[in-house]
Amino acid sequence: MNQELTDQIRKVVEKVLQEQTTTTTQAAHEKQLLAIFGTTQLALDEPLRQLRICEQNGWKITIILSELATKVINLESIYAAFGEDNILAENTLNDISTFVAPYQQIVLPVFSHPMVAKLALRLVDTPCSYLVFEALSKGKKVIAASDVLNHGETSTKIGAIEVEYVNLLSEFGVELVPMMQIAESVMEKTDSPSATSEKSLISASTISNLDASVRELVYVSGAIITPLAREHAKKRGIKLIPKD
Repeated sequence: MNQELTDQIRKVVEKVLQEQTTTTTQAAHEKQLLAIFGTTQLALDEPLRQLRICEQNGWKITIILSELATKVINLESIYAAFGEDNILAENTLNDISTFVAPYQQIVLPVFSHPMVAKLALRLVDTPCSYLVFEALSKGKKVIAASDVLNHGETSTKIGAIEVEYVNLLSEFGVELVPMMQIAESVMEKTDSPSATSEKSLISASTISNLDASVRELVYVSGAIITPLAREHAKKRGIKLIPKD
C-alpha cells in the first residue's frame, strides 16, 4: 500500500471520528424536557402554549399521558401541537426506572389534585408518579403548575390538607409556579458570576441551569444540597456559599 493511499484512508477515518464526536457532543448537550399530563378540567391552551415556547427555544419535548388523562382530557389539541410521535401513554412505557435519564427537566403542566395527593403521600403506584419521584431522586428539576390548587371552591378542611401537601412537595424539591411562568422557569438561567438560590433544595439541575460564567452560588441557610449537586458544582468550579 503506497503512502498516498494510506494518507487518504487516514483522512477518511479522521473525518468519520470527528463526525461521531460532534454527534455525541450535540446529543449530550441537547435540551430535553419531559412533560407529564394528568387528568384535569382546566383548559390546555396555556400549558400547551408554554411548552411551545420551550420548543421554540431549542427544547426537545416528550409528553407522557396518565391513564386517566387519556380518558378525560382533549387529546386532539395535544396531538395537533406536538404530533403523535412525541406523545406516549404511561401504560406503554418500558424500563421506566431509566426513562427519565436523558431529560434535564420534568414539567407537570396541569398539576391535578390526584397527582398532588399521590406525590405528597409518596404513593408511587403509577408510571407517571414513579417518573416524578425518579426524577427527584436523581436531582432533576421538577416544575409543576400551581393553578389547579386555586381552582374552584373547596372546603376549609380540604384546603388545609392541600396546604400541607404543597409544603411537603416543596420539601421534596417540586418547584410550584403559575401556569403562565412554566416556560420562564424551564429556561431560567443567570448570567451573573455570583448566583443566589432561595430554594430549600439545591439539586443537580439547579447547578446545571446556572450560566457558564457563574462561580458562586449563595443558598438559603438550612437548604438541602444533594450529593450529585455538590459533585456537579465541584466539576464546574462553583463555590456553594450559605447566606448569612
